[in-house]
Amino acid sequence: MDHGIVNGIVTLVALGAVAQWVAWRWRIPSILVLLTLGFLAGPVTGLFRPEEVLGDLTFPFVSLAAAVVLFEGGLSASLDEIRGVAKPVRRLIIIGIPVTWSALSAAAFYLLNLKIEVALLLGAILVVTGPTVIGPLLRHARPKARVASILKLEGILNDPIGAILAVLVFQGIKAEEVDRAFSVVSLGIFKAAVLSVAVGLLAAFLFVKLRERDLLPEFLHNAVVLPAALAAYAVANQIQAESGLLAVTVMGVALASQKRVSIEQSVEFTEHARVLLISALFILLTARMELSDFTGLSSGALLFVAFAILIARPLSVWLSTIRSGLPLKDRILVSAVAPRGVVAAAVSSVFALELVESGYEEATAIMPVTFLVIAVTVLVYGLGASPLVRRLGLGQDSVQGILILGADRFARLLGQALTQKGFRTIVVDSDRAKVESARAMGIEAERGSILHRPLLRRLDLDGVGRFLALTPNDELNTLAARHFAKMFGESNVYQLEPSPEPGRSPEEYPTELLSNTFALGASHDTLASLTKSGAAITTIAIEESLSLEEFHERLGVDAIPLVEIDENGNMSFAREDQPIRGPGELLCLPP
Repeated sequence: MDHGIVNGIVTLVALGAVAQWVAWRWRIPSILVLLTLGFLAGPVTGLFRPEEVLGDLTFPFVSLAAAVVLFEGGLSASLDEIRGVAKPVRRLIIIGIPVTWSALSAAAFYLLNLKIEVALLLGAILVVTGPTVIGPLLRHARPKARVASILKLEGILNDPIGAILAVLVFQGIKAEEVDRAFSVVSLGIFKAAVLSVAVGLLAAFLFVKLRERDLLPEFLHNAVVLPAALAAYAVANQIQAESGLLAVTVMGVALASQKRVSIEQSVEFTEHARVLLISALFILLTARMELSDFTGLSSGALLFVAFAILIARPLSVWLSTIRSGLPLKDRILVSAVAPRGVVAAAVSSVFALELVESGYEEATAIMPVTFLVIAVTVLVYGLGASPLVRRLGLGQDSVQGILILGADRFARLLGQALTQKGFRTIVVDSDRAKVESARAMGIEAERGSILHRPLLRRLDLDGVGRFLALTPNDELNTLAARHFAKMFGESNVYQLEPSPEPGRSPEEYPTELLSNTFALGASHDTLASLTKSGAAITTIAIEESLSLEEFHERLGVDAIPLVEIDENGNMSFAREDQPIRGPGELLCLPP
């Protein structure tokens, strides 16, 4: 066994995990940490050398990892979401990509003094944005749903198309057909698009059919879906180079859009794989570089990055959204967000080396310029997006709002109390009478199944950042809590403790049913009994923090603390393992 290779792989995975934790802990864009660690591990210290670890497998690994990342991006979208913003997204792809390519190619030619062939390739590489960097940025800035969907879907779609564009330009350079670049590229993209859609749809269709006919047991869903996506990638690539990236994106969107089988497990699995692969990719690609690659850059490199941010992106968006019906403020925000990510890094690494070997010495600038663009755009957009969203008034309202599943009497009383305190509260229940009762009490209420896609799409969750499951159905509470934990974060999702069953102790319940329990573990039956006997939710003033024992001494041993509201108007759920914080108010249920 070659221990050097094993140690190298362990180092790669460990560095990725450390980078992601540091980024989470200090709220730094993860790509910046990954680039920094990769640069330190490779060019600076020599701790990690990709060529010594993976050798000739480096670029195949990069390609397959990029395919998995884009497949996951496709799974996070759906046709229903695309329909809502179809016109601006379509224009950003059809008009925006050529405009960005032309502008960046011209800037590379004049500012970086590259040959026209190399400039065209660099411009093609940098037309992409990508969900890997857009997603975290949107979660941080929290713009309104419409503009967030536009940016997200643009990134999902222009990543694979940008990769195909770069391949076609590269092939044109190798064949010395640069003078016919636009016609060759247009025909090639059309061919690749048709092929990719066909292969992606076929792969999704076959996977769904296997599931429908029970030919695929549940424990094999994840073991099959990823190889199926990689097979679609390989088949499409055999026919048209790099069209596999679009094929896996189409397959992901198709699976996300169909309603025949559940893909929840696959979505969760690919999300975890994406984090691991993105970490490995950025460290791997950055570690391949040399210090001389950056020291050799001219001052024009920074001017090029500034041009990409201040001129190329706004020009592309404004020309793309003329007469699109997109409001002015939305156009401004879209034009101010275009970070580059993993696909740009992967494609630049592959083509730069091949062009240098073909005699284009200037191609050595492609990788360092691309990584400089990635780092600066992630930094600028990461720091600037939130203030701009607030300045334009496009941010979601305060995320103190709460979505409550269930509209029984206790849920209605709690929803009414929170609404009266100024917190946006939405109640969802499938019972028409309960929903109408909630509305009569002044609470926003929706009728339907919380896990039904049409209802999820219809819900306006602007300003909502918490979820509370209060139905008597323990299984439904758990499924819904797991769904919304991905949206709001596990710390903002609570549910009732399961109702006791004869002969079964609480310790026997699955642990996921007992996490983040609401109302100090009171069951639905307990709360229903209290409210039926006349108990009402009461607000009491808290001058200073109280322990649970002090609270019970004050209101009685059977009193239940529910929601804490501090003096700044911030809401949190009372927890058994934490004191009741003051000064502020406490919503509670006296005995």
